[in-house]
Amino acid sequence: MGIREGCKRVLSENGYAVDSAEDGQVGLQRVSEKNYDLILVDLMMPGLGGMALIKKIHHMDPEIITVVITGNATIESAVEATKLGAYDYLPKPFSPEALSAVVKRGLEKRILSMEAKKLFAERDARLMELVNERSRLRTIIGCMADGVLVANMEGRLVLWNASSVKMLKSRGFDIAGESLEYYISNEPLLAAIKDVLTSEDKDFSMVSHEIPAQDQKVILMANIAPVRDEDGKILGAVTVLRDITDLKEINKIKSQFVSMVAHELRAPLAAIKGWLGVILSGEAGGNAEQNKQWLQRAMDRSDSLLDLVDDLLVINRMEAGKVAQKMEPVKINDIINKIIDFLKPGAEKRDVSIQAELPEELPQVQADVRDMEKLFTNLISNAIKYNRENGSVSIKGVMDGSFVRYDVKDTGIGIPAEYLSRIFDDFYRADDERTKKISGTGLGLTIAKKIVNSHFGRIEVESEPEKGSIFSVFLPLEHRKE
Repeated sequence: MGIREGCKRVLSENGYAVDSAEDGQVGLQRVSEKNYDLILVDLMMPGLGGMALIKKIHHMDPEIITVVITGNATIESAVEATKLGAYDYLPKPFSPEALSAVVKRGLEKRILSMEAKKLFAERDARLMELVNERSRLRTIIGCMADGVLVANMEGRLVLWNASSVKMLKSRGFDIAGESLEYYISNEPLLAAIKDVLTSEDKDFSMVSHEIPAQDQKVILMANIAPVRDEDGKILGAVTVLRDITDLKEINKIKSQFVSMVAHELRAPLAAIKGWLGVILSGEAGGNAEQNKQWLQRAMDRSDSLLDLVDDLLVINRMEAGKVAQKMEPVKINDIINKIIDFLKPGAEKRDVSIQAELPEELPQVQADVRDMEKLFTNLISNAIKYNRENGSVSIKGVMDGSFVRYDVKDTGIGIPAEYLSRIFDDFYRADDERTKKISGTGLGLTIAKKIVNSHFGRIEVESEPEKGSIFSVFLPLEHRKE
């Protein structure tokens, strides 16, 4: 008891907060209730002995500093206490200075131990944060549709995603750290990345290249950006690959479309201007009949221009999804009969006869009346226009499974087999001497196909030169969504 009180007084005078316990059991209870930095343990205590107490204390908190006080300081006891986790021991009797010194050293070790533990915890947290960040980065890159490649300064691959493997048709980027040449055989891409890695220009932020893929059918846009340090030194390069094949094709089609429209507009405008110029110049010599003929020709060409513009507007509205369709039960037979009555006078002028075989029992279909009028007007007028003298046009309706089929057959000039796959394309007209003198926008069949598609049907064609053509329209009995 005297040593316990003496130690408490000395340590309290040195500024330490000190608790004391009369035996080992009470001391163990105190340790379980409060955090301590250092504990002085007398090996010879009533109840729970010093060695047992040290073992239990370190089981509860391995970081607590324990100092053994003993009156029988032997090597054996010191070794045993050390094995149990004791930091040092004080042999009785000891001076206040010796006590203060051993406590000071023990607390310094405690402080160093806690600081180290804190640093380790911070390191582990940062490592976990880094791992999580890399995992998030890989997840983001892995989900990108664009291909991503990251190379270091030595030209070795350090990061990639599945899209890049697919675009480059690589054998697979199974491991990191190999040179780019190990994975990539696309020479233009390798050269572009190497140029960025070896560039001495400190100002550029990205370069872009159009690069053909291995099969030459796919065009890739490679955007390559250098990775720099604070001083502008290049540490690596990030390459983002995008498949622009469809965009290139769209631009090509757009250019062709503009060219075709310009061509289709130029011819009638030039003709109108020519005839009006003749009239204005007075070359007709005041002949009213001649002037009337030229004006009529100008009027006819104006009508063809308006037809072209109307067809262009129809196609534009269809492709933009701005055509309002009123779907209702429609009797196609009635629509076809009205169209025949309207076109019959023109057909008779060309000595073309029209027959229709439309059974009354054919069911109605869900359709837009105006679309059906335009569809069959285009098909029947084409059958008349591209027919021969004393030819014929027949329209027949039949049931065909879950569709109502309407065949528009003519005895006209027919279509060569090599042109059949393109006749529904915009502005397409067969390059044939027989069709050059027949006016048309080249959009009638395009519109017909779009109308049929919008009604969930299909259109087919059979044709043979000099024997005529059959256009078959299949309309579903019920309006179905696919």
